[in-house]
Amino acid sequence: MNLFISKLIDHYALYDLHRKRSANSQFSSVINEVPSIKDRESFYQSFKTDVNYDIQYSKEGYDVGSFSFPSLFSSGDTPNDLVNGEVFLNNHHDEVPNVIFIHGWRMSSFDRIKKIFHERMAEELKWNMYYFTLPYHFEREPETSLYSGEFMISANISRTIDSTRQAVKDLRALIQWIKKNKKGPVVLIGVSLGGFITNLVATLESEIDILTSIFYANRLSYSIWNTVPGKFIRKDLEEHGVKYEDLISYWKITDPSQAVPQMKKDNILLISAKYDQYVHIEDADRLWEAWGRPPRYIYKGGHAGIVLNRKRIAVDTLSFIQNKLKR
Repeated sequence: MNLFISKLIDHYALYDLHRKRSANSQFSSVINEVPSIKDRESFYQSFKTDVNYDIQYSKEGYDVGSFSFPSLFSSGDTPNDLVNGEVFLNNHHDEVPNVIFIHGWRMSSFDRIKKIFHERMAEELKWNMYYFTLPYHFEREPETSLYSGEFMISANISRTIDSTRQAVKDLRALIQWIKKNKKGPVVLIGVSLGGFITNLVATLESEIDILTSIFYANRLSYSIWNTVPGKFIRKDLEEHGVKYEDLISYWKITDPSQAVPQMKKDNILLISAKYDQYVHIEDADRLWEAWGRPPRYIYKGGHAGIVLNRKRIAVDTLSFIQNKLKR
């Protein structure tokens, strides 16, 4: 019954997903030379930045507010070039873990992630929490965008590369700032597209202590070409003469399975859903194999597990993190 319900929810969620889609073609060919996989270190290179806090109130042992800093990559869209997010800081202890949450594509708020983790983390664990906003989502969405995340992943080939690059550089900057200014370890938790970004960051950044990637995508080209969420983007690309092989080549530098993690493999937990219609298990398998099979859970459900399996995701993820923190 759970499998049936999960597939049904995935089906209706996909239908609802495409009720909002780009009104006009987003297509733009590769403007500059396609970045080479050999240059990925310099391509995603980050540097030091200052993170600003705007603490709005204190409650139950937390200072609550927002954080922000200028993006390390200029997209030319003013709202998008200010990185921001929500922050919850333990105001009694300064050696607690620092958990960064990275949301999924087209999410319009952090609510889905908060419903999984926030209550237990705030009430029982008292860890610092940073909710990181991906490019072109939430407050970073330009006025011309019809929905959150429209401009991050699209048929605009170069902008999709740039958005991924921007997300990686900015997230690395936040990680490095926390490492310098906080005493506790850095933990990344990414969901769906957020999992894809955390995985890509893990291949470049050595300052991550623990990572959990939930229902993650691996290759953007695969997701756009072979899953229902990408069908209108694929149509836009095909109408402009782009073939699957072309897209694989263009977006190769965004593929996390092209490199191995710079952090401890045993401190990585991958969670996938066997019948996921958003992120196919075949693509998730590709990353798991390329990374030498780090710890992994496979749920018997679909992408709807973000809702249906909230308790299990929380238990599996937090148990894994706590076990690693003890070592």
